Amino acid sequence: MFRNTTRRNTASEAVSLHQDQALNTTMFLLKSFGPTGFLLREDGEVGAVKVSLGDPHVCSCPAFTKEQEPCKHICWVLLRRFRLPREHEYSFQRGLVDRQILEVLHGLHQTKDQRTEDGPSAPGARCQAGSVCRKPIRAQDVCPICQEELLEKRQPVSHCRFGCGNNVHISCMKVWADHQRLPGRADAVKCPLCREDFSSLQLLQEQVRNAAKLFTASEREEPDRHLGVRCQGCRLCPVTGKCFKCTVCSHFYLCEACAKKGGHPQHPFASRTKRSEKWHFVPQDRKDEAMAAAPQSADDSIIPAAADRLPQRVLDRLPTVRVRLGSPLSDVGQQCRVCLQEFGLGQRVRILPCHHKFHADCVDEMLRTWNCCPLDGYVLHNRWTRRPGETKSPPRHQAKPPDGDLKDLFVPGVALRDGKPRVCDPSPPQRPVAEGLRCLCVDADPPSNKKTPQ
Repeated sequence: MFRNTTRRNTASEAVSLHQDQALNTTMFLLKSFGPTGFLLREDGEVGAVKVSLGDPHVCSCPAFTKEQEPCKHICWVLLRRFRLPREHEYSFQRGLVDRQILEVLHGLHQTKDQRTEDGPSAPGARCQAGSVCRKPIRAQDVCPICQEELLEKRQPVSHCRFGCGNNVHISCMKVWADHQRLPGRADAVKCPLCREDFSSLQLLQEQVRNAAKLFTASEREEPDRHLGVRCQGCRLCPVTGKCFKCTVCSHFYLCEACAKKGGHPQHPFASRTKRSEKWHFVPQDRKDEAMAAAPQSADDSIIPAAADRLPQRVLDRLPTVRVRLGSPLSDVGQQCRVCLQEFGLGQRVRILPCHHKFHADCVDEMLRTWNCCPLDGYVLHNRWTRRPGETKSPPRHQAKPPDGDLKDLFVPGVALRDGKPRVCDPSPPQRPVAEGLRCLCVDADPPSNKKTPQ
């Protein structure tokens, strides 16, 4: 067998970097030129690039022209489009011969179950009014445009109504429609899988408008802002940057500054930088550092998120609504972003503090395990945020205190006692964080408020 490129045994540093970029970037497959040619466009970019697999691989992007190494676009086609594992020998080669390309096209690197699920789909069953019923979403179903798993990405989906009935992301379908729109048929949208009519352009635009209402402001927050997390040392909320969590005391968090000062030294900590990441163990001494440096699997140092569970009493207090006739939740494009199914009449919809809406049956079981929103990581409950019996504001019917009782009054900078004002020290001495933070894993008796004799 003659090759135009040299065979590699391991991936180079440049290819490994491009593979990371490909797996962390959203790209749209706009057009296919036979089985090995693709027109791609990266999310947020204006221009498109053309990728062709062969010996060698070719891409029209500037990075490939400069380095002559598989760029992120070539890696995206191999890892996302053809589902090659990144450690597979075909995923980091500079080119593939005809036999190897045929193996990739037929999915010989996949298991039998994966080939069955990713294979061509039969036409969907016919529903009323000539449309096609929507196919159920399986565990490994992917969007044919961005090649992301539907249930993992949790983006609103639509389905081909006059052809195969397969599911596609609404946002991806809008990009596809803008690129594929024909001058003579501006009202028709073609399916990227079966090439039949997907739906009318008017219906797709309505789905885009309604699906945009499912995204909240918390999803647009910076990924290093840990929403709903309060530092037990400096009381910063939310914690920004690297966040530390006690592995013993539930709901106990520290910011990076307080963790470096030695706050709460009696228990080990886990840390993460982005709220979408998993918690990783933080070594405390040389023994732990040696264990962390030893070869281990990727999940050995991950702390399970199930350590903090949402109490049932807190879950019962989260508001729910019932879907009724004329409700905006019944509009096309409105759906639960856990199961990706529409909200049906009579179903209970759970509304979280971050304003995300889900089927109550879908999200309740997840909240009992995670204590955070499955979309933006917003922490719903922290039992150390307020002291027992403390409320946000006094009740409206609270009686006015008598003139002689000044114990509940507070003026910033001035302490009132026995009717004689006394100026407070603007910078009182503070105890170190290590001394001020006590162990919260065992509920201690509250200190008794004993009055000292005058």
